[in-house]
Amino acid sequence: MLNLKEILIDTMIASFYKETQLGRSLRNINKKQILLFKRKLKREIHSLIKKVDSNSLKNKDIRNSIKKLAKLKNISIGQSQKIINVYLKVYCILLEKNLIFELDCPLDSKVMKKLKTKELRRTSLKKLNKFEVYEKWQEHIKEKGMGIRLNVDMKIYDKERINSFFK
Repeated sequence: MLNLKEILIDTMIASFYKETQLGRSLRNINKKQILLFKRKLKREIHSLIKKVDSNSLKNKDIRNSIKKLAKLKNISIGQSQKIINVYLKVYCILLEKNLIFELDCPLDSKVMKKLKTKELRRTSLKKLNKFEVYEKWQEHIKEKGMGIRLNVDMKIYDKERINSFFK
């Protein structure tokens, strides 16, 4: 039988899947492929959570999980990274884990639109299909966030979301 923590982790995966509207971006993919993606996503998140809990999570772990998911047929880097990055952000902050420097910024259209540079101007979330481009975005975001990639997400996405909710 699953313990309460595992149930909560799985519930949060389902919630973030819905909240990030990932299902909408996968609507043209067959149900079997989507189910495979969901199962692998769950495995990757559980693996990363174990590393968070033991304070051994490294940025390369996050990026390796994103790469594994993006190798699935019809799944992009953008689709693979979103839930992993959002999940780890929430999990680490709520548990007050000192891993903030290891975390990547969840890339979405708002963040990417606001921070485009000449080099990155042609890349949209839908066209994020080369891992090197994902890494360039994260380095650019790290510079803008003064070393902490999550700072950018908190300023651009979270602040706007909170303000919109309370209007």
